[in-house]
Parts: sequence; structure tokens; C-alpha cells
Amino acid sequence: MQEQGTMELIAAWLPFLILLAVVWVGYRYSMKHYRSHVDEVNAVNQQIVDTNREMIAELKEIKQILKDQN
Repeated sequence: MQEQGTMELIAAWLPFLILLAVVWVGYRYSMKHYRSHVDEVNAVNQQIVDTNREMIAELKEIKQILKDQN
């Protein structure tokens, strides 16, 4: 008799637990994808910053050359 009550309890909670597991797996996957995307964006942003620094240095050199010519 006790086993039947336990089986009914498991049968009642099983769909909820499966749904909870699917949501948890989906959350983990989306967070992994999100972290990957953030890392990629940060790398691109760093490349842009580095390029801007190089361009500023080159523009300063050009400015100095132009000043020296005058």
C-alpha cells in the first residue's frame, strides 16, 4: 500500500521535475553562450582600443612633422 502512494507521488512530481531539469539545462546553455559572446565582444573592443591608440600615435607624429615643416 505504501509503495502505491509513493508511486503516485513520483508520478505527480515527475513532469514538474522534468520541466525543471529542461529549464536548468537551457539556462546553463544560454549562460555559456552568453559568456562566449561577451568574451568575443570584449576582444573586439580591445582591438578597437589598440587600433585607436596606434592611430593617435601616428596622428601625433604627422602633426609633429607638419609643425617641423612650417
